[in-house]
Amino acid sequence: MAIRGITSRDGIGLSLFVPHGRQNEAAAFYLVAFAANSPRHWIHPKTGEITAIDIMVGDATFTVCAVNPKRDADPTAPGPCSVPPLGRASTIFQLCVEDIDDTVHRAVAAGATIRTPVEDADWGDRVATIIDPFGHIWALASINREISVAEFNARGNVQLIEAA
Repeated sequence: MAIRGITSRDGIGLSLFVPHGRQNEAAAFYLVAFAANSPRHWIHPKTGEITAIDIMVGDATFTVCAVNPKRDADPTAPGPCSVPPLGRASTIFQLCVEDIDDTVHRAVAAGATIRTPVEDADWGDRVATIIDPFGHIWALASINREISVAEFNARGNVQLIEAA
């Protein structure tokens, strides 16, 4: 991004699309569920409508955008569209949070459903998966304790091999 002062867009930028007219509702959910903040809103110059909202969780930023209603109406139109029925997505968003139990509690209170309950994972994280009210799947993790690659590999599950 070439707009001076927007430094949170280094690397990969992520845009989550929700049905047109629900972008404010979606942003409100993420602000509550992930204890996030919103540094920017993108306003349509002709209508004054908020078309996109940046959401910042720690150092991670993503943008909630309204789908063009024409794309939702025509399944053959290229480009982003609303997520299919809840939990049917081709992408899972991963987010590391400070307190997963608190985050899952807030997310459910704000309207998310639990896909996988909070549990301790073999690799040292405490993990859970939720589906937000807009159909996006979130794999959440809190670092419980760090382990070495050798310790992880000794557990006999998937092997982690570091690139040369």
